[in-house]
Amino acid sequence: MKRWLAALLLLPGAAWGEVVRIHDLEAGDLAALRERYDFWGVDWRAGYAVFDLDARQRSKLEQAGYRITTDIYRGRELADWRRVIEKAGPQRGADTIPGRPCYRTVDATHATLAELATTYPDRATLSVIGDTWQADAGAAVGDSIRVLVLKNAASPHPKAPLVIAAAQHARELATAEIATRFAELLLQNPGDDPDIAWLLDHREIHVIAQANPDGRRQVELGAQMWRKNHNETACPAGNLDGTWPGIDLNRNSTFLWGNFSSADACSQSFRGPVAASEPETLAIENYLASVFDDQRPASDLDSPAPADARGIFISLHSFAEMVLFPWEGLGGQNENNAPNHDALAILGRRFGFLNHYAVGRWDLLGPAGGTAVDFAYGEFGVAAYTFEVGTTFTQSCDSFESTVWPDNRDALLLAAKAARRPYLEPAGPEVTALQVAFSGAVRLTGTADDTRFFRGNVTEPPDDPVSDVVEMRVSLNLPEHLATETWAFPVAIPGQQADFDVSLPPDIPSEGTLFVTAVDDSGQPGLARVVEYTDLIHANGFEAETP
Repeated sequence: MKRWLAALLLLPGAAWGEVVRIHDLEAGDLAALRERYDFWGVDWRAGYAVFDLDARQRSKLEQAGYRITTDIYRGRELADWRRVIEKAGPQRGADTIPGRPCYRTVDATHATLAELATTYPDRATLSVIGDTWQADAGAAVGDSIRVLVLKNAASPHPKAPLVIAAAQHARELATAEIATRFAELLLQNPGDDPDIAWLLDHREIHVIAQANPDGRRQVELGAQMWRKNHNETACPAGNLDGTWPGIDLNRNSTFLWGNFSSADACSQSFRGPVAASEPETLAIENYLASVFDDQRPASDLDSPAPADARGIFISLHSFAEMVLFPWEGLGGQNENNAPNHDALAILGRRFGFLNHYAVGRWDLLGPAGGTAVDFAYGEFGVAAYTFEVGTTFTQSCDSFESTVWPDNRDALLLAAKAARRPYLEPAGPEVTALQVAFSGAVRLTGTADDTRFFRGNVTEPPDDPVSDVVEMRVSLNLPEHLATETWAFPVAIPGQQADFDVSLPPDIPSEGTLFVTAVDDSGQPGLARVVEYTDLIHANGFEAETP
């Protein structure tokens, strides 16, 4: 990068725009504005979109009839953060981002992933899957794309894949931290939760925490609103409105490339000269091809993946508090839904119940072509989602720690559970409370719930599959589809939310792990919840409760 431009990024007097709210946009208008201006996100509850506009742009849009107000909150937050960055100066080698100590830098993220692989060699492997544009060009500042793979290497069981990719867009601070903390959670399991412990025996979880490390470094060095990768040939001079060089990696994928994206090299949504022009894009696409099975023909938009397809891909972005799914790159109404739309919506609404996000496809944000999510679903048939996390790019640490991280942590845990049959099992009831005790026999009590769906303001089909819970199934030491010992018990009083109280046979082993699944009145089982019991019989009354 030219020295003068690097210096410009750090100047407090660079001609920043104004953060504004554009109210009551129709989907088509939002899609058009996203291509031409610096779009930030949406507040779907309050009904406005957030943009960064200069005075000329704002005046032009107001004259065209758009109602625009200043976003005082986000503007002040950004100004405060800029002052911290300017005061701190370049922080090469720092562990956290100045002013946002809850977010690790690229270097610290990579160090954490390496440390996890070293500390847990039987359950974590760190690999390089490709280079960045800068590295590919031979620049000393160039980096690599890395993936941490989590699985119990000693476990003989089939392992369905979940891939999480974060920080494709450099300025979206929370996403890389969520991905990194999720890896830490699965490996460290600080509460010794058996409902987490079993996952690495039966799942293969791939964490790409920094999908655009060169772009993120520019944010860390002072260009707070850098979004794209660091391809210096795209918009090489930049401009004083804060549109920096680079290509939008989430418009550069090969599936539906060219749709609903910008051909302007200085646009924040510039798609690149050709599909998959960027080494970062190729690294992700080639890696997904090595992880996922081909489960639908990629040559058309109409053939569904089979109902028993396996695998989930989640692309973490910010902000808008939304869960989006394919097709992101097609316009139109329900006639352009992805072939597995209904099953995608059902699992999406399970996520939405946990993170309280609106759930739908393109009409929430407007369409965007060439996204990683459309590639993952289109090429391989896996259940693929964009999580637009939080309410701002520079999410405060208070709100990240109290809301953004815990809500999305729980949604990602659900994704790990659902990865084996994402189009089937999420339609069944969830076990929301589970206790194990000994009272003459091993006894399980708790609650199963088939109402845990949330869609926000979205009205698209299907209806939520809410039914009565009628049966509990219990398997010993393995999930039901692998277990040699299973038991089924009717629910005493069926209902959409039903309590259960069942006693297992007296001759079961004195300790073990129980997989507990609820079944609705259509015969649809849900996702299992796991509890351990330890020598309850000999403890004569010892009781354990799951978290």
